[in-house]
Amino acid sequence: MIRLLMRCYSTVAEPSQRSVNAKIARHFHLWVAEKKYCIPDLTMSDVAEEFGVSEEALSYYFANVVGERFSSFRKKLRLEEARRLICENPDSKLSRIANKVGIPDKCNFRKQFYSVYGIPPSEWQKQCADMKRGI
Repeated sequence: MIRLLMRCYSTVAEPSQRSVNAKIARHFHLWVAEKKYCIPDLTMSDVAEEFGVSEEALSYYFANVVGERFSSFRKKLRLEEARRLICENPDSKLSRIANKVGIPDKCNFRKQFYSVYGIPPSEWQKQCADMKRGI
């Protein structure tokens, strides 16, 4: 997260844009810490409104500072959280974890998890359970 704060100053020469980027970075840091990315159906417009910036400014920030689209970054955060939750609670139902991270459709959750990690969440869950049991 600190890297994003530093990049917001070095990416753009325009002082007004650096100021907007710094504002977004501060809000974004709290947004991630509070795990607001787990809210289902959250749009970039909702986040821009919460941060007090235009949707265009937020889009610019993600494209030029973060280096990817808002939706892609949010997906990564959700799946990292799901992966962590599965390992912490390998006996939990995957549908419950999917809901908790903001992906209520179990099939979509499985597809997204597999596309990022190369294994289905059920296999990750089994590996985590085996590690906890010392197998």
